[in-house]
Amino acid sequence: MKQSLGLLEVSGLALAISCADVMAKAASITLVGLEKTNGSGWTVIKITGDVASVHSAIITGASFAEQRDGLVAHKVIARPGEGILARATVAAPAPVPAIIEEPETDVVAEESAPVTASDDGIISCNLCLDPACPRQKGEPRSLCLHSGKRG
Repeated sequence: MKQSLGLLEVSGLALAISCADVMAKAASITLVGLEKTNGSGWTVIKITGDVASVHSAIITGASFAEQRDGLVAHKVIARPGEGILARATVAAPAPVPAIIEEPETDVVAEESAPVTASDDGIISCNLCLDPACPRQKGEPRSLCLHSGKRG
């Protein structure tokens, strides 16, 4: 039996996954893949199977997407030409390199006094970290020695 190809284009990845789930439950089809198209966040769902199953699944998925105002287009190709189904299959996606975020470092203003530990090592001000500052944690910022020097 000749395979057919069904294409359903919807707006958004979440809707595409929901439509693919509804279509797979509605008929005996094979999900070939989801492909993000250029622009507007549209996604194409590609399915294969016998003609009646693909047609039924596309109608079900299109009505589901239309109820959610996300239907863009749908098409069933009953018996595609040689090589069309081979091109419709999606190659395995390339692995995405891991993004390594470096921890943020605190930038100290040039005008502020250098941080020095007092004899007992207690820093009372959590804004400027200057042991000579009379401000205690929780007090108004205006009591800090360096309150006027901040950007």
